[in-house]
Amino acid sequence: MRKKNSKTLIAVMLLLSASITKAQTIPNAGFENWSNPNGFNVPNDWGNLNDITSFSSIYTCTKGTPGNPGASYLKLISKIVTGMGVKPGIAVSGVLNENTLTPFSGFAYSLRPDAFTGKWQYMGNSSNDIGYIKVFLTKWNSSVGMHDTIGYASQNLNGMVMSWANFSFPFTYNSTDNPDSCIILLNASGPNPEAGSYLYVDNLSFSGVLTGVENVEATGIFNVFPNPSNQTIQLDLSGLNSKAKQFEIADITGKVIKTQNSNGSLVQTISIAELDAGNYFLKIYSENGIVTNRIIKQ
Repeated sequence: MRKKNSKTLIAVMLLLSASITKAQTIPNAGFENWSNPNGFNVPNDWGNLNDITSFSSIYTCTKGTPGNPGASYLKLISKIVTGMGVKPGIAVSGVLNENTLTPFSGFAYSLRPDAFTGKWQYMGNSSNDIGYIKVFLTKWNSSVGMHDTIGYASQNLNGMVMSWANFSFPFTYNSTDNPDSCIILLNASGPNPEAGSYLYVDNLSFSGVLTGVENVEATGIFNVFPNPSNQTIQLDLSGLNSKAKQFEIADITGKVIKTQNSNGSLVQTISIAELDAGNYFLKIYSENGIVTNRIIKQ
């Protein structure tokens, strides 16, 4: 797989709010943000197969315009790739395992919504190729060393929707706990993909979010940049409502990789040069609570 050229990385300011009712949204939920690291478009924050199919100039994940609403939407189309057979139009909100077509990781999320909503169009190439949308809310279980599924929402793409329509399907909960992460998996095809099956999506969101214990009025907000980064990140803590005490970086399994005490400054620098490339969770422990954000090491 090709490596992204660090010169093309754009320093992105990510605003973190621990508010249960005001924050914790799906990254790039409207598919308005795209980048072109290796000569082809990819949606920011969404893993896909474009890297491994680009050798033949075939892309199963592309940008559609105009959006509904907005300027763009996500187009997933299963296609024949030379030497690889049919590859599905697939995307995951995080990092996709390109070999198993399963998620490596998702994004930090700690709420309990009632439903997953958005807008879509879809059609299978035949009645045998049924795509799907799956959403998993999980929580790290340190006693067994794996994530427990707290809740899930799932919908098969039966029949066809040939023009933009709203969708909403409910979560089923297996636990009364709050999750710590979320994974959204979008796939235009089933286990035996057929060329031509497609799924278009836009304007993703959660509805009926239940109130939790954290509150932005108590903890405040902070900015982290650049993100992604391959050397250091800077934290702007001027939006916090209390002093930061300690910073903690954990991998997607919840294992703590690095801790660093605050020096009292409103701008802190943390080196991530020693970390392996991938997704991590950054926690800030303040006098009023804990706030968390996802960071990406290139």
